[in-house]
Amino acid sequence: MPPEIHGLLRKRVAEIEVSDTATNCLIAQARAESLVEALEVLKAIPAAAVERLYLVIVHSAEARLAELGG
Repeated sequence: MPPEIHGLLRKRVAEIEVSDTATNCLIAQARAESLVEALEVLKAIPAAAVERLYLVIVHSAEARLAELGG
């Protein structure tokens, strides 16, 4: 994965992890998932990597929502 894409994905996951409200967490999750969806459509990364990225995003959002009590 190109460093620019890797950095942007890390930024999107970090936005999930530091969200201050459940709403902001869900917005950050949607942004991250949209980025992965674009990579998937463009076939920029292998399908297995796409699936792993979706799982990382979902788990990060679930953990943050639990921390926020949502």
